[in-house]
Amino acid sequence: MTVIIPLAGLGTRLRPLTYSIPKPLLKVAGSTIIGWILKSISSLPINKVVLIIGYRGEEIREWVKNEYPELNVQWVVQENKKGLGHAVWMAGEKIPLKEDVLIYLGDTIFDVDWERIGTGDKWLIAVKEVEDPERFGIVKIKDNKIIDMVEKPKSPPSNLAVVGLYYIKEWGKLYYQLNRLIKDDIKTNNEYQLTDGLRMLLQSGVSLEPLVVNHWFDCGTRRTLLQTNAQLLENYEIDNVEGFNYISDSAKIRSSSIGPYVMIGNDSVIEDSVIKNSIIGNKVHIKNSKLTDSILGDRVEIEDSNGIFYLGDDSVIDGKEDK
Repeated sequence: MTVIIPLAGLGTRLRPLTYSIPKPLLKVAGSTIIGWILKSISSLPINKVVLIIGYRGEEIREWVKNEYPELNVQWVVQENKKGLGHAVWMAGEKIPLKEDVLIYLGDTIFDVDWERIGTGDKWLIAVKEVEDPERFGIVKIKDNKIIDMVEKPKSPPSNLAVVGLYYIKEWGKLYYQLNRLIKDDIKTNNEYQLTDGLRMLLQSGVSLEPLVVNHWFDCGTRRTLLQTNAQLLENYEIDNVEGFNYISDSAKIRSSSIGPYVMIGNDSVIEDSVIKNSIIGNKVHIKNSKLTDSILGDRVEIEDSNGIFYLGDDSVIDGKEDK
C-alpha cells in the first residue's frame, strides 16, 4: 500500500502562526499534526508514503527525516497550487497502476476502522454527517453504495461529507480519471478537484462504499485546532499527559494553574499564571498572566497580560504600564 499525504497548503486560516511554521508542524496534543497522522496509520501494511510539499516544505522534510528516519518517503513538490486533484495527480505519477493507495488529507487526523482498510477488499471513502454540507464534498448513498459526489454544492443531496480519507484499490483507475481532469481542463471553483475525479470514477462503473469515521479531528482553523487538542488529550493515551494536560519534561511550571486541555512545549516557563484550553510552543515564557483559548508559537514572551492570544514565533506581549 502507498499512502499519499498532501501537505502543500499555505495554512492561511491559521495565520499568524503559519507565517513562521508550516501547518503540518503546528503543535497539537504533544506532537505535530503530521506526527499524529503518521502515528494513526502505523498499523497499516505500508510500502511507501508520498508527501506533497510546497510552502516551507524543507522544514517538513527535515522534521520527518529526524522523527521517522526508517520511513520510506517519496517527496513531491507542488509549486503551483491548482487544487487537490492536481496535487494527488502529481503524487501518483510514479505509483504502480495496480497499487492500493490511501489518500489522507494533511490537515485532518482520523480515527477509523483501520483494520477494514488494511484488509484491502473494498474501495472506501470516509464520510461523516455535518451541519454545513455546502462547505464540503458531499456524497449521495443508496444501498450502502456511493452513487454520486459533488464538491461544495449549493443544494446538497445529503449531509454526508467527504472528510478527506480515500482508499483506492487500484490506483491506475483513479489516475486515469485525474489525467482526464488535467488534459480536458475540468475545474470546479477554478481548481482541479479530487471529488470530480472520484465522481468520474463512479461513472466509469467502479463501486465505492462509505466508511463512517469514528472521530474526525480537523486542524484547519484556530478554533478546530484547539478542539482537536482537547479531544486528543482527553481521549487518547499520550505520554506526559495528566489531568488532560500535556506538559513537556523540560517545561517549568511555577505557582501557576494549568488546564484543562493545555499543551506546553519544550523548555517553556510558566510563572504566576493561569492557562486554560491553550497550545503553548517551545521556549515560551509566560509570567503573571491569564490565557484562555490561545495558541502560541515558539519563543513567545507574555507578561502582565490577560486574554486570548494567537501569536507566531518570537512575539512579545508586555502589559506593564509605563511609569
